Formats: sequence, C-alpha cells, structure tokens
Amino acid sequence: MAGGNRRIELLIFVLATLVEAVLLGSLALGHGVNPDEGFYLAGAWRVLQGDRLYADFFFPQMPYLPYVQAVQIAVAGPSIVLSRMVSVIPGALTLGVLCTIAWRWSRKPAVVATVALAYAGHVIFWNYLTVTKTYGLANLWLVWAFVLIASRSSSWRAAAAGLCGGLAIGTRLPAVAVVGVLFLWVARQAPRRAPIFAAGAVIGLLPCLWIASRDFDAFWFGNYGFHSLRRELTGVVAILQQKVVTLGRWLFLPQNLVLWVGAGLGAWWGDARHRLALACALMLALAYLSATPTYLEYTAQIIPFLLLASLPVVPLLWSRRSWLLGVSGVYVFGLLFALRPAASESYRGRKLSLWRLDNVEQVANYLHREAAPDDAVLSWWEGYPVLARRPGFGGVGFWESNVAKKLDAEAQRRYHVRSRDQIKALVETGRPRLVVFPDGSWEDLVPVLAQGYQPVERFGALQVYRRAGALRSDEGE
Repeated sequence: MAGGNRRIELLIFVLATLVEAVLLGSLALGHGVNPDEGFYLAGAWRVLQGDRLYADFFFPQMPYLPYVQAVQIAVAGPSIVLSRMVSVIPGALTLGVLCTIAWRWSRKPAVVATVALAYAGHVIFWNYLTVTKTYGLANLWLVWAFVLIASRSSSWRAAAAGLCGGLAIGTRLPAVAVVGVLFLWVARQAPRRAPIFAAGAVIGLLPCLWIASRDFDAFWFGNYGFHSLRRELTGVVAILQQKVVTLGRWLFLPQNLVLWVGAGLGAWWGDARHRLALACALMLALAYLSATPTYLEYTAQIIPFLLLASLPVVPLLWSRRSWLLGVSGVYVFGLLFALRPAASESYRGRKLSLWRLDNVEQVANYLHREAAPDDAVLSWWEGYPVLARRPGFGGVGFWESNVAKKLDAEAQRRYHVRSRDQIKALVETGRPRLVVFPDGSWEDLVPVLAQGYQPVERFGALQVYRRAGALRSDEGE
C-alpha cells in the first residue's frame, strides 16, 4: 500500500510540474520585460567574467540567483527568455510539491485539483514566475523546508529543512521570516533537533557568508542600505498611507481575498500543520510590510503558504456546489480583471510599450550590430549591454544613479554606483560608443550629448545616440 501511495505521489508531482512548466514557459515567451531583470542579467554576466558580487560591482539582492543564472548564460549565452527558466522551473516544481502534499494530507483528487488550479491561475504567478526574479527559487526552498518538518520528525529531515532554509535566505533575504518560524516549530516539537536544523541552515548559508566576507560593508549596502536609500517616500504619513493601500491590495484583491479567507478557516478547522503554514504566511507578510515601499508582488512568496493553510476548507467547498461556483467565479474574475489591457496613452500603457519583449530584443540587436566587441555601451538599463554582448558601465542604472545622489563621493566609489555628474563625465570623454535611454530619463544628458554624439535610432520612447564620427560596424569595424 505504501508503495502504491508513493507511485501516486510521484505521478502527481510529475504531472503537476510538467503542466505548470508548460504554462509558465509559454507565458514567459511573450511576457514583457521586468526592469529588475536587467540587474540580474548584469550580475550573472559579471560573475561569469570572474568579478566578485558586491566587492567588485554593485548588486542589490542576495547572491545565489546570479550564480544559478550564470550557469545558464555560460551554456546558452545571455537571453531574457532563457534566463527566465530560473523562475519557471522552480515555480513549476513548487506546484508539484504542493500538489503532492495536498494528496498526502487529504487523499482527495478534488483537493489536489483545487490547489493546482488556484496556483496555476493566480495572476501574481503569471507576472512574477514568468520573469527573472528570486521568488521562484526562494519559494521552492521554503516549501521544501516546510514539507520536510511539517508532517514527520527525524534528524535528517531537520538537517535537510535547515539546509533548504539557508538556501532560501541566500536567494531572498525576507525568507528568514519563514526559517525563523520553522526553527521555533522544530524547537517546540523536538528540542534536540533544533541545533540540527540550525546547522543545516548555516551550511546552506556558507556560500553567502563567504561572499559577504569579502566585502561585508558592500554586501550590507546592497541588501539593506541601498533599499533604505532608494525609497522615494518621505514622512510618516506618506509611508503609512502607501503601506495601508498596499496591504489592502494584499488582502482584498479578489484572488488574494479567497486565499486569505481559506487560510484563516483552514487554520481554524485544521491541525497544527495548517496553523504552521498560516504562521509562515503571516510572518512573511510582516517582514514585507516593514519594507518601504511595499509592493503587491511580495505576495508571490506568501501565496504558497496560504494554499497549504487552506487545504482543510477545500473538501467542504466541493460538498456545496453553490459555494464552489461562487468562489471559482470570484477567482476567475480576479484573474480577468488583473489582465485587462491598458490604454496605450495611459502611464501603464506607455510603460508596457517600453518594456515589450520584442522591443527590448530589437534594441539589443541594434546595439550589437552598431558596436564592435570592444565598444562600450552606456545604458540607463543594465540589461542592454549584456544582451548586446558589449561592454557596459556598472552603477549607472536608474536605481543606482538615483541613490548616488544621496551618497558622498567616497561612498559612491565604495559601493560602485555613479552619480549623474560621473555619467556626464563619461559622455564628455567620449568613452561610450553608444548611449541609450528613454524619454523622461537622463534628460540633463542631452545638452552634453549634443557636443559629441548624434541621435541615430529611436525605438518608441527609447533613443539611441552614437558618438560622432564613429563608423558603423557594417562599414568596416
């Protein structure tokens, strides 16, 4: 019987993973570019060239994802779509784990199907597991850590759970909130195994600790100091207002509301495992709510634990057809509402146009053609030089240049970010062959560019300048 259950669990895991991989992979092929994909690409590219994270260049996240992404780049070269597999594959595997646990805890196909549909149909995952982000990989580690200790207790499970927790923290720092909850769970259930869990977490963090030790000040700035400086909100009232609005979206957007209500009821009706899942979700929410500004996308890491907490509610939902239809209708409405098209002249429409995947690829191909291998490209978005396979300039991205205004010259050098004056100096010396930025950004560079550069191509709102007198690559370079 046990062998039959294991075969069923394996089948569920494989089918759920494959179907979700196809869905996420298909969406990733056409999804617009997320601006954060630029610094992930640039970080992985620099790592591949032998540079050290933080110590040699600025990077604003924990270190593990760039190393994973560097493997993909080493095999297939820099690519937006291929790089997204670091989100798609872990995201699909996470659903496989969730569906397997749904079967193990309920033995009901309807519960498994509900978890699969709720996960696969959530708009947050459509948006953030289909682009290069840390959520997919961090979620996989955290869910594995949860599963390893939530049902059974053993020393090897505690060690493996701690290892997964350490890997999650090394991928995304707020994961420490869940790891803390899991440590307290182990300490309460089996106190002797708490040190084993902690030892596993330390082992998972060893590469991160080694990377941080090479320049801890720059490491801390990239993961904390930068984020506290880049905030554009000032004043207690404005910050609280932004948090309240975002919290409202976390709780009351239709799909999220269904999951929070289900998680609350599931923790009430279920056992300690479901309450543990809700505790993980709540601690993550508190951790992310402490950040300024707070974003809707952070729920991408909370949702898997809401699904786990909601499992006891699902059989009751299926027993009452009117309830099932009502909840399903709310969930589908939430998906369709979130996917409504934006007016082309609206701010959202213009932003979507700027970051269309085909537009980004056209710009990168143009830069590749128009610059020789040694010609440097100055771009307000870090991804363009990497995708064009041309040298770029570090610390000039839109986030970095904004933060540089709040640092003195020594701190700018220390943390590898460039001020607007330093960017102007690069242009004045003629070091970049090409300069690219969109309308409304770097406008103060235009007078400086006029002295030695000329506009040569436009891609929607994006303007490309070329150094005057520079020959086209197809004319002899």
